[in-house]
Amino acid sequence: MFAKSALALFMATLATAAIANEPTQDETDKDLERIIITGVKPLNSIELAKDTKAPQQPIPAHDGADYLKSIPGFSIIRKGGTSGDPVFRGAAGSRLTIAGDDQMILGGCSGRMDPPTAYINPQNFDRIRIIKGPQSVLYGPASATVLFERENYQFDATQSPGQVSLIGAAYGRREFNADYGIGSELGFMRLSATHSEADAYEDGNGVAVNSAYERWGTDLQLGWTPSADTLLMVTLGNSGAEAAYADRAMDGSVFDRDSASLRWRQAYLTDWLAEFDAQVYYGYVDHVMDNYSLRDFRPTAMMPNPAARNPDRYTRGGRLVATIDSEFWSALKVGLDHQYHEHRERVSMNQPLMPYEEKPRIADAIFEQTGVFAEASYALTDRTLLLSGVRFDQWQALDQRQQLGTMMSPVVNPTANAERDADLVSAFMRAETKVGDHQWFVGVGRAERFPDFWEIIGNKTRSETSLSSFFLDTEVNHQLDVGYHLRQHNLELMASLFYSRVDNYILIENGQHMAADLARSIKAESFGGELLANYRWSDNLLLDASVAYTHGSNLTDHLALAQQPPLELKFGAEYQLQDWTFAGLWRVVDNQHRVAIGQGNIVGNDFKATAGFGTLAINAHWSLNEQLKLSFGIDNLLDKAYAEHLSSAGAMVAGFEQITQVNEPGRIWWFKLDYHL
Repeated sequence: MFAKSALALFMATLATAAIANEPTQDETDKDLERIIITGVKPLNSIELAKDTKAPQQPIPAHDGADYLKSIPGFSIIRKGGTSGDPVFRGAAGSRLTIAGDDQMILGGCSGRMDPPTAYINPQNFDRIRIIKGPQSVLYGPASATVLFERENYQFDATQSPGQVSLIGAAYGRREFNADYGIGSELGFMRLSATHSEADAYEDGNGVAVNSAYERWGTDLQLGWTPSADTLLMVTLGNSGAEAAYADRAMDGSVFDRDSASLRWRQAYLTDWLAEFDAQVYYGYVDHVMDNYSLRDFRPTAMMPNPAARNPDRYTRGGRLVATIDSEFWSALKVGLDHQYHEHRERVSMNQPLMPYEEKPRIADAIFEQTGVFAEASYALTDRTLLLSGVRFDQWQALDQRQQLGTMMSPVVNPTANAERDADLVSAFMRAETKVGDHQWFVGVGRAERFPDFWEIIGNKTRSETSLSSFFLDTEVNHQLDVGYHLRQHNLELMASLFYSRVDNYILIENGQHMAADLARSIKAESFGGELLANYRWSDNLLLDASVAYTHGSNLTDHLALAQQPPLELKFGAEYQLQDWTFAGLWRVVDNQHRVAIGQGNIVGNDFKATAGFGTLAINAHWSLNEQLKLSFGIDNLLDKAYAEHLSSAGAMVAGFEQITQVNEPGRIWWFKLDYHL
């Protein structure tokens, strides 16, 4: 109730100010971008972009999920200091498509220690692009698409060769990032490197949380550009990490990833072929989780000895996209993509006597997908644009598990060596119109999704009729998206609303009395959206606010849909004074009593209702000169003890106090120094 009243008051203030302070022409032209206040830049009606190299408030962890958390509509499932699972409008797991340089990324852990964002170092990319809803078919069926992108360009003498940044913060946070490029009109080389580490943090009550981590990574791009229309590029990547977890009996002692890709992009091959973009890529993830490397070993009934699990995943894929010019449409993209995943695992329940390194890797699943797609835009009038797309996917999966259950009580897998395939159809249509400073859109979309590895293989879930959930139905989301964007004088408003109806929604229920978790299909619906407002009160003062809300229902069980975020509001202010910028962020989150205890998805389940909270953050930015920038601030200024609703339940960890839920960090001071070369 308090959150809703606060929003109404702030929006009324913005409206009054807009009338009382009529801007001049100079003010009309002033950019509404902020330096540190959390926010995103709209690219079009359904796409947003976020600069990964700009200072962030609150300061994020060194992975992709925490960068997304600051964007309205996104939440995170906290498990420790890093490697949280991102959630958008209550959708998580493979309901979100996450790609880096157009390469699909998947983790190896059956318990989601390593979501795709765990292998992404955002500082190595130039921006994050978000496509809301099933309003594009270029990257697969999804409730949202998150793309970590680099700018590929020809180097010239006017460009900055790179940037170096240093970050320091409370609880031993130390981070170094470097991005350097050299080249000429004929080619370029770009090298990105990063290293980050932090000790275990304490919550607002001074309770230590098992959350220490260390991450590192390098990426190398080599490009040949014999002409302005041609690009041939090789990208090589390597990263590693270790991370402690407060929500489970093991930590992640190894997160290694190697990747490579070859890309050819050619513009204007013919009068009608505007661009041809071809890419092939390879990825390998090697992950180790154990109960002794990053914590003091303590015997339990389930694990009386030091134990380790070592899954790995091999991925290869490719993508072809042709952009065609024609008098019949403004733009047409047609293409094909393919991906192949092979997953294996080896386990030791007594590492000192039977090291996992000496055991063979056992294959448990193969997934393969091939898709063809077409997406076009057509100008109905000089003000109205019609966009549409269709996608056909063929999926195949092989269950290689011979046994289910635990190593102490195995059972025969009823779907051992079984194969399944499915032909899926996804599509969308959207109309956009712009009149002066006002822009509206309305779109309908269908996204048909094949069950992912964690739903039918990794977690060894059962179905309602079998010990194996391998033959779960495909999930189909039908969604309506509407939106409005106003950029007028010194005021900018963005509204995005949605209604989603999902058939065969894959719900995961906790197993009772040591039984396996149950995966079953239900009917579900959700609605909600995001509203963002920016107002430049004067040349020096910028105000902004946002609200995000999602309401989900399980229509089959007549319950709330599990794992839905509560109402969230943000209020920000930024004041510029010569070379200084001062800013503050007030975040208000409502309680969440609409829960379904024991139900959820592959990334988490509901285990209690949660109270609301509010946090305050302040920061400052000093531009010493064109090259050197200093940012510093304090997050959770009032040192409040709180947990996000979606955060995981706590686990017993030797040397740490037992917690019921993984709390957020307490007061954190931080600084970031950026030097542009």
